[in-house]
Amino acid sequence: MKQIIYLFAMLLGISFAACVEDTGNYSYENPDVVAPIIKSGIDENYSVLVLENLVIDPTIEGDESQYDYVWYAFPGTVTSSAPNDTLGVSKKLDCTISMEPGTYQLVFKVTDKSNGTSAFYKSKLVVASFFSEGYYILKYENGYTDVDFIDRNGELNVDILKTINGESLSGKPIRGTYEYNQYAYYVYDAEGNRTRKNLQPAYMICTDEDLGIYEGTSMKQLKRWNDAFLEVPAVKKPQGVWATTSGFMLMNNNAVHFAYLGGGGGGHFGYAYPNDDMQLNSMVTAGSSSCLCYDDRAGEFVGYYVQKHYPIKNAIESASPLSLKPVGEVYFTNCDLIYMGVQPYSSTSVGGTYAIVKDRTTGVASLWQINVGVMQNYYAVYDKGYRGLTIPASFDVVNGKVFAVQGYGVLSTPPAYSGVIYYSKGDNVVHYYNPSNQTEKKNMISIPADEEIVYLAHSSDPSTVTPVDVFSILSNKGGNWVLRTYNREGATPDINPKAVHTYTGKGVAKNFIYRNSGTRITY
Repeated sequence: MKQIIYLFAMLLGISFAACVEDTGNYSYENPDVVAPIIKSGIDENYSVLVLENLVIDPTIEGDESQYDYVWYAFPGTVTSSAPNDTLGVSKKLDCTISMEPGTYQLVFKVTDKSNGTSAFYKSKLVVASFFSEGYYILKYENGYTDVDFIDRNGELNVDILKTINGESLSGKPIRGTYEYNQYAYYVYDAEGNRTRKNLQPAYMICTDEDLGIYEGTSMKQLKRWNDAFLEVPAVKKPQGVWATTSGFMLMNNNAVHFAYLGGGGGGHFGYAYPNDDMQLNSMVTAGSSSCLCYDDRAGEFVGYYVQKHYPIKNAIESASPLSLKPVGEVYFTNCDLIYMGVQPYSSTSVGGTYAIVKDRTTGVASLWQINVGVMQNYYAVYDKGYRGLTIPASFDVVNGKVFAVQGYGVLSTPPAYSGVIYYSKGDNVVHYYNPSNQTEKKNMISIPADEEIVYLAHSSDPSTVTPVDVFSILSNKGGNWVLRTYNREGATPDINPKAVHTYTGKGVAKNFIYRNSGTRITY
């Protein structure tokens, strides 16, 4: 951790001073009596990461037991109007920093119990975030949802929500999502004046009982369910939350709500979109200000676009260069959704959707590629025959329970199917289906038999200065979670079965988010 502090110190141009002798950097409440004297032990500048421990042990002249002590910090150049934070009430400061990243005035106050005089020492404190890179493990333990964070150095930081905000989220986890600059909200100063913070990072977590919205660099809580809507829904039945390139989408009680960056609001989810007697599946993929959902009742796709307050169904609304299908005609109907996921591309987590469906009448399964990014006009299937790619009946991918599509791809017409689909059948083994040559590779990776795989991800972005390419498996074992990371074998879809890193923690994991500071993509 010290290395991180030194790195941030170098980047911010902060030089650390040696212990400071009494320099007169204090004041008296009563100049007619002798005030305490702070001799040494406090530097003029400090730099620390969120969740790092800050330890300062000054020396006070005389009998140290005759004084009262308090450490507090107040915003210097930070844009928020955060109130003063009391960090400690003993001579030695030893606290975990949980403030919003920014520059603060760190103040040490010493008060003589006998005469009431005080001395102050002021230092500059720079707080930075290490949440820009690592794994966010969403987990359930003892009736509550929280997040364990594995930082860039591989160090595990447990129960982030409780550590920073004093409480976890009630209920079992459903989904977490992150966007690095697509949230806006209001902050208020002591006089009640309102300032809008625009283009902010946010991390949202949905449980079956609550919703938490957190500032993306500090994980400080911004909103909970009861203040996250323009009008709180009459029925509270959360089903998940997803990031788009222009905000966030929440599904509750079988209805869709958007929090739209361009809407001018204070980070609230809007009114529910009409449902039209649909039963929405929990699998969703995000687009540009839009989401592609699935109606389990009819067995069809359904789209939502933030600026059109109705579902986009029955295929196309306007002519498309990628499609010749008549307006109002569906691609398919009466199918069960087996898998729907996104293949990121172009430095964004929003890419092409891969979907596997199975016809309820014929039992035939097919793979479809869909462009979600043009939902304002239509959603376009990248197959002018509108049949999808038939999956051989003998393939096990249709029995998969946990899926991931190979990272980073580009949609094309006709479909190139540039990504394989990794899957597990809810056991301890990973396989993949390769649609480009209609093959399956079985038993690619096996983890211990007493573990159950709950989440897979291939995180890949070759467009960055430091390319990202890591395959990750999250599993549960007897009330604990296990995360393993792997390398890909060259440019092939094969994964080297030897784990590069293995991390373990307490609680039953649901899924994870992987962030890397070198790319905008969040997995």
